[in-house]
Amino acid sequence: MGVPVHLLQSMTVEDFLGFTESRPDEERWELIDGEPILNASPSYLHQKIVGNLIIALSAVERRKRATTWSAIPGIGVRLSERSAPVPDVLVRPKDYLAGRTCDDMIAAFEVLSPKTSDRDLHWKRQAYASLPSLAHYVVIAQDAIEVATYARHRDFREQRLGSLGARLDLDALDASIKLSEIYQDTGLQVG
Repeated sequence: MGVPVHLLQSMTVEDFLGFTESRPDEERWELIDGEPILNASPSYLHQKIVGNLIIALSAVERRKRATTWSAIPGIGVRLSERSAPVPDVLVRPKDYLAGRTCDDMIAAFEVLSPKTSDRDLHWKRQAYASLPSLAHYVVIAQDAIEVATYARHRDFREQRLGSLGARLDLDALDASIKLSEIYQDTGLQVG
């Protein structure tokens, strides 16, 4: 469960990065409006979907060879001096990022968990949309074949996909991924 750590004053991103340096590697933290939040260990299905997504995006990246982007999990996104959330997977320009946060994310992917779904669907969607470089925000259910996608070129209006044959189109990446790839080996069936 994501439980905020209550402090007398809110943290900045720099305070937060110092704080997380002293924490065990297996702890998953993010900073939301100045509050560090420890996230629960993800479920098997959550991690399977994350792995499938990274494999699918990496296949597109390798196939196109000239891509200028790379998909990566576990990197924080510096949205302000008080917020550095961590999407499950993000796509950013292909370079060698020196730190643990970036501010140039092109696409963000969240796999919904019961304790984080409200934050993922509302707070993160609005916060990520404020980042000028963001072109796509994708929210993936782990208990059903259902994906909600938001794109800058559609003014971040929601589009829902709900079948294994549907394609997740990521225009800014010149990529299209079938939902069957995202949900491969999860045991989930249509309807």
